[in-house]
Amino acid sequence: MRRRVEKRAMERQLKIDDMVVFDEDLPHKLDECRLTFVDFAPILKTKYHGEGIQSVQYSELMDFANKWLLRQERWDVLSAETLSAIIEIVIDQRGEVVGKHILSTFTITEDNPEYQDGVALHHFTQSKAPIHFRVKMLRLWLLPFDPNEYNDKLRPIVPQLQFRDFEPRFLTDIPGEFESCDEVMARVNDAINAEEITGKVVNVQTLACGASHEWRVDAQSTQAKPWVGKTVYVLRVFYALGPIHEELVGLADFVPECLVGGGVFKKPKFESQSSLVRKASKWLSDNPEVNFCSASSMDVKLKSMVSIDTKQMAITRDTGDFIRILRLVYTKPRELPSDIPISSTLPPPPPVYVEHRVFVVHKGYGEVKRVISEFLARDEWRATDQYKWLLLNVETVAVYASNGLRQS
Repeated sequence: MRRRVEKRAMERQLKIDDMVVFDEDLPHKLDECRLTFVDFAPILKTKYHGEGIQSVQYSELMDFANKWLLRQERWDVLSAETLSAIIEIVIDQRGEVVGKHILSTFTITEDNPEYQDGVALHHFTQSKAPIHFRVKMLRLWLLPFDPNEYNDKLRPIVPQLQFRDFEPRFLTDIPGEFESCDEVMARVNDAINAEEITGKVVNVQTLACGASHEWRVDAQSTQAKPWVGKTVYVLRVFYALGPIHEELVGLADFVPECLVGGGVFKKPKFESQSSLVRKASKWLSDNPEVNFCSASSMDVKLKSMVSIDTKQMAITRDTGDFIRILRLVYTKPRELPSDIPISSTLPPPPPVYVEHRVFVVHKGYGEVKRVISEFLARDEWRATDQYKWLLLNVETVAVYASNGLRQS
């Protein structure tokens, strides 16, 4: 009798979808939206008798998202990113997902006793009980196609995305000694020159991956871990499939200066993120040969208050202090042959000014989507006669908060 019950539970578990899309709050009319995002997440399943976790690879998650884009036929992709999150799903006794939700607040350094490894057989005996587990999901930031440019006879070209991971290589036989970020970026550009990345780069994400005791990582895994232990950074290059682009990519890091030193009972004070954005603007204006691609906030481990190595690709996260930097991803043309003349009569390019706006999730992701879209629709962010503003990039940042959920 018990074996028959377990067999039926296993059959129901196999029927559960391996992936889920969070797109229920998308607007029905394109003119009601200026910018939004859609999340694609795996559904983890615990194997029989605790023999591990069954989950899809990240490449399968990307294929799932591409099929969704093809079915929609109305969204262009501004950017893509990988996020660690806690998702909640509710399944019925037949194995169908009848509820899904992404938690907006959670503890990143430890597991809550309520978190599960995945959907287990015993969940089928608990009617519609919510199940929580950590995942690495794909978030696509979307812009609506302009309906005035297309009609029933002329359909828009639906974007299709792909990615490639570049893991740091071991420098020696000593575990934990890896090549630097610059060396990994050199291999990224080697792949671009070899036309192995076929399309336009939309983002280069510095992805933190939990490592084994031997410092091995599985970058394709869609199971997330708490923010502790050995960590290796992987450069994940997202690109839109299309013609080969004649541009290489690079990184520029902007580190906040320490304004006030700390003490035994006093925390140090650093420059704000807005100050780093202004520094990035000046750098872009001083380097007109490069083009903005994307930007991200990254937590870097401090060696000391005066020693910050933003290029290290492996750390341990059990102890130590971290500082948040601004990492700019830019593109630049490949080196031109020396016999191609460059006119010295061309006027200098106009200066570049980068600004940013922060939206904090309070009640849920549906609310922040609405607020962002309404803000862009008012055009207040580019209401100036002096400059022409353009939306360049969006990212999701984990904000640390106290127990009272006060963000800083």
